[in-house]
Amino acid sequence: MKPLTEKLLHYLLLIVITFFCMGVMWKISAKDQASAKRDGGDVRPLAVVAAPKAPVKISPLHVQICEITNTYAGKIQPWEKYQVGFSVGGRVIALGTNEAGVPLDEGHRVRAGQVLATLDDRVFRAQKSEASAQIERATSELQRAERVRRNSPSAVTESELEGLVTNLALAKAQYDISLKNLDDATLKSPIAATISKRLIKSGESVSPNNTVFELVENEDVLLVLNVPETHIRELEERMREVEQHPFRKTLSSQSAAFAPPPDHVVEESVFRAHVHLEGRDRFGAPWPTLEGEVFRIPQVSDARTGLFPLEIRLSNQERLLRPGMVATADVVTASLSGYRVPESAVLFRQDGAHLFSVTREPASMEMLYWTLGESYIYRAQRVPLKRWIDQGETVFVPAEEVSLSSVVVRGHFRLADRQLLRVVNLGTIPAGDLHFSMPSPQAKIAPGKSDL
Repeated sequence: MKPLTEKLLHYLLLIVITFFCMGVMWKISAKDQASAKRDGGDVRPLAVVAAPKAPVKISPLHVQICEITNTYAGKIQPWEKYQVGFSVGGRVIALGTNEAGVPLDEGHRVRAGQVLATLDDRVFRAQKSEASAQIERATSELQRAERVRRNSPSAVTESELEGLVTNLALAKAQYDISLKNLDDATLKSPIAATISKRLIKSGESVSPNNTVFELVENEDVLLVLNVPETHIRELEERMREVEQHPFRKTLSSQSAAFAPPPDHVVEESVFRAHVHLEGRDRFGAPWPTLEGEVFRIPQVSDARTGLFPLEIRLSNQERLLRPGMVATADVVTASLSGYRVPESAVLFRQDGAHLFSVTREPASMEMLYWTLGESYIYRAQRVPLKRWIDQGETVFVPAEEVSLSSVVVRGHFRLADRQLLRVVNLGTIPAGDLHFSMPSPQAKIAPGKSDL
């Protein structure tokens, strides 16, 4: 009997304790609900710093001078091409030699005035001697006739004297011709150039005015680009801006020589082009970019292609550029102040284009009923673009249109304006590049609305 009584008392005690706990819990709940009603809300809102955030990756932006370019393809051609030959015919007895004493051949470099080849000049030397003897005889006859005429005017008529004068003039002319033929028997280079073709050999006979050497002037070369007619007007306007630049007018003045202008002034006075050679080096890296200058804008298009052959001047002091090489050129048509934004960061929609920047605002850090201090939260800011310039992998946005400090480059496809963000690469950005704009006082949260 005693064990049964103890067990009943044990169960009764547990039931009493359970009802007591339930009463306490009900009392606390009723008190919290009353307090919440007095505060004007049913549930305490979640702290902003603890709210869910969309992970994004950002890239800092800075205002910079951006070059607006158009890209064209073309081939390298020599600056000038010369076809030279003998003015007289004859047999080639010797070719000129280079600095090493080797007979000239294709690829050899020659100086202006250097001997390329010589003909057998024995006939021309004989003609020179004959013409010299004719001059001496005509001179002697004329002098004798003049002495006779002074002593006896009727002994030599006027017509006979004029005939002797004519014979002397003809002899001198024949002598000049023989001198020219003798000089033409030696072929010299008219310029400093490179031999691209040699069409004769020692011992061969050549005819007058036949091409025997082809020379190319290649200290500077031309990259000839194929430009459509829709771009010619823009290029012509840029060329006129460059030609009318004040620095070009004072380039040769003494003041300009002793007080060089800033680099950006010099850049604006040159119609530049950045040239990229096709192919790669032995390690797979692209060849270095070459700097060129627009030399000539053609007046008429090519009859075969219908495109305009735009000429870019390139320095070739090291002789590494050869005619026939293929290259592309980024022709600089303008330089403006603005931002370079990755093309993947811009969202293009039917109503235009926009991107997302990041703003930072202060917020309190709370845990239960305690405030731990101040922190920052980041929000997405939708920035519509009114004007932009597509530059391939980047998009140029003029600084006069918008003010940007950063741009979201990843995770931006499903963002909404004023959405909370978690910047995942914040620690990898240098402190000097971190500049977040503050939201405007009128900005309000618009949750739930997507830009898709």
